[in-house]
Amino acid sequence: MARTLTTKNIKGSLTFWMALAAFLISLYLIKSNIIHYFNLNNWTVSDWLLFAQSFIFAGSAYIAYSTISSSRITARERATLDTILDDNKDESLNHSKQVILIFNEDPKKYYAAKGDSESQRDTLAQLMSIDSGTKNKIGENEKLTNGEAEIRAHMLTVLNRYEFYAIGLNKNLLDEEMFKRMYCSTMLKFWGICNPAVSQLRETVKKDTLFKEYETLANRWKSNSLKAEDIK
Repeated sequence: MARTLTTKNIKGSLTFWMALAAFLISLYLIKSNIIHYFNLNNWTVSDWLLFAQSFIFAGSAYIAYSTISSSRITARERATLDTILDDNKDESLNHSKQVILIFNEDPKKYYAAKGDSESQRDTLAQLMSIDSGTKNKIGENEKLTNGEAEIRAHMLTVLNRYEFYAIGLNKNLLDEEMFKRMYCSTMLKFWGICNPAVSQLRETVKKDTLFKEYETLANRWKSNSLKAEDIK
């Protein structure tokens, strides 16, 4: 969908610039007569025709630009609506969200409900402090338990999906106003929950660009949160 939208934008922009170029060329061709345009009594038929041609080119350029802008907005809104509908139908994603919320509320209770007496890490950040190359004090590779690895996988599922959405919104491929109305509170809530874990993951893998698009979007929405008057 994003690729199709981008192709339409390129074609539309090309049409607009071609129309604008034609208008500018016509002005250039009659530049010697521009001064005389203010003396309408001396205009000849050719002068009027040249003026009409310039006016038509200008009008065509404006119409092309308006049509392109309208089509671009419509395509972006349609892509956003499709994304929202697909998200709501994604049972795997919804399950991952529920797991993260339940674990974050009471990790010990979560482990107990699973019958997991092995798992000990009780924060999302701790789950991101381990990777395959990390070693403990005696030189052995540290590993997450199966239960801990499962929670971490659910968290990465949510973060990766929201990072994908954030890229589309930050690049103006999705309609931010529509998306914000639907997901502002949810995405800000999950960023608040996962922010410490993301910081830990960046430190663990030494890569500070992880989920940066999501962070940028969350900060923008937090500084300008959705209000009742925004919904009209």
